[in-house]
This record gives sequence, structure tokens and C-alpha cells, in this order.
Amino acid sequence: MTVTKVIDLEAYRQNLKTIIDRVSPAQVMAVVKADGYGHGLIETSRVAEQCGVNILGVLDIETGLKIRKAGVSAALFAWLHSPQSNFQLAVRAGIELSVSSLAELSAISKVDGKAKIHLKLDTGLSRNGCRIENWAELVSNAMAHQRKGSVSVVSIWSHLSGTSLEDDIAALELFNEGYEIAQELGFSGYRHLAASPAAFSLPAARLDMVRIGVSAFGTSPLSGVNSKDLGLQNPMRVTTEVHSNGVISIGFLHGYFSNLSGKSLVEINGRQFRVLQVGPLASSIEPGDYNPGDEVLVVDDRTDSEFSAEALCSLADTVTDELFTGLKANLTTYSG
Repeated sequence: MTVTKVIDLEAYRQNLKTIIDRVSPAQVMAVVKADGYGHGLIETSRVAEQCGVNILGVLDIETGLKIRKAGVSAALFAWLHSPQSNFQLAVRAGIELSVSSLAELSAISKVDGKAKIHLKLDTGLSRNGCRIENWAELVSNAMAHQRKGSVSVVSIWSHLSGTSLEDDIAALELFNEGYEIAQELGFSGYRHLAASPAAFSLPAARLDMVRIGVSAFGTSPLSGVNSKDLGLQNPMRVTTEVHSNGVISIGFLHGYFSNLSGKSLVEINGRQFRVLQVGPLASSIEPGDYNPGDEVLVVDDRTDSEFSAEALCSLADTVTDELFTGLKANLTTYSG
């Protein structure tokens, strides 16, 4: 019983180039968290580095260290810390760090070497940012540490909620207010606010850099807009095999959503068959002219397919992040 992911790295490369061209003159941070959204952490990091992206977003220090160990030399940015985070290892590895509190600033400033830090302002999402009323104090202290040589304040940043255009515009205005405060206190670095949705829908939020995650893996970040319409390709296809007549070797324990029962299609020998019931390790499909061992196309890399990643997630009422990161394959192969 084999579930195989087939990853086309050339498609990922072309997606990055398409997005880089679209958001220019803003720079691009390629986010490769969650094992490169299930496409392979090291493989996608190397491709992004080859594409000339300015920095890789890695979520946490541990992920950044894996990338460094693999020999990737691109700048790395980690923003999710815990009391157990090893800032010393991060600084030694050249991993840039998010700072949203005086406690984080103090801890990072005490390690050997000069840490590159990104100060995070809370613009309404309440996701690990410094509130505007405490912002001047954080920036002032960070600039004092920079003058002492313990840190280099390279950026200020935040997250947008993406709940509505009005909310994002309000967050952008608050961020601009925070930027003016930071400038008055001596900040001269760059800004990043927009992730994939705002990078496509709100050009004013692109600022100096955008963070591009799942859209580089062939997912449209815009409601009602297909990835194909944005010039994006699907780098991942998923196959399994026929176990017996009416049964294929993939189930919800592999990350194939149980609520696709009766909704999704698969393809065998160029013909499509309805998935009748998704089980734990195998699923039942319509009977037909196929044999045990035949390849079954489960997730199609054709963007207009009825069982592309976007189409399947629409049927399951979820996002492609969940499909990409949840799929468990026995084998992953790469091309490009």
C-alpha cells in the first residue's frame, strides 16, 4: 500500500518567479515552514535560494537550524519562540529573530554575537506582537541595544488578519503609525507586513518586502480566483494504487479528508471514478475496468482538474495548507 507524492520543483521555481515579478519592486521572503508546506523543507529552500529570494521564513529556530545543516546559506527568519528557544544557536547560525517584547529583547541581546532582529508590532491580530501603546518603549530599547552593538534592528513587521479589506487597511494605517514612531527613534531598516493574500490584493501593503507561503505552492490566496488565473502551477501530485476492485490504498490516516466521501474523484488509466467512502487506510471507489496495482491519481497537478488541491479543499471546506501539510506519503519523489 503505497502513497506517493510527486513534487515538481520547476513548478515551484516558476511560481516564485511569477510572484517576484508581480510584487516588484517589493522584495520576497519565501516561507518554507511546515516542511515546505509538505513539499520538502530542504528541497524548496534550495530552490528559493536559487531564485534569489532575499530571505526564507522558517517559523522557528529549529527549522532554521535544519536548513543551515543542509548547507543552505540564504538569510533565515524565525518568529515563533518559546521559553526553550536557543537564541545562542540561532545567532551563531545567522538566523534572524522576531522580537515583540522587552523580555525577548533582553534575552537575545545577551547572547554572544550580534543578533539581527525584526521588531513586531501588533496591528490588531493579537499574534505575538507589541501593542502600539508599548511600541515606543520597545523600539527605544532596541535602538539602545543596537548602539551598544548587541543587536542590529533590521526590520519592523506585523501580520494582517485578512478577514476583510477594511480590517487590513486599518491595520496598514496602524503599522504606518508604528513605522513613523520607529523612524523618529532612529530605525532605518525595512518593513514587511503583507503575506500572500495582501501581496496579491492590497498593493499598498507590499511595502519593502512581502512574505509568500502557500501561494508559491500553487494556491490562489484570493477568494473566487483560481490559481491558474494568477499564473500559478501546482507542484504536487499524489498517487496511490488499486488494492482490489473498488478499493484504493489511501485513507484519512494518510491525510485524505474523510469528508470527501461521495464528492471527490480519482483517475485510473485516464478514466475518472467517484470516491464512495474514505476509510482509515483505504477508500472505496466505483467499480470499473482497472486491476490491482494500477496507479491511481488522487491529487492532480493540473490546475483546472476536478481533483486538484484547490478543488479538493473546496469540496472539503478547508484550505490547501491543511491538505499539503497533512498528507502522509510512503514515498516522495522530485523532479526539476
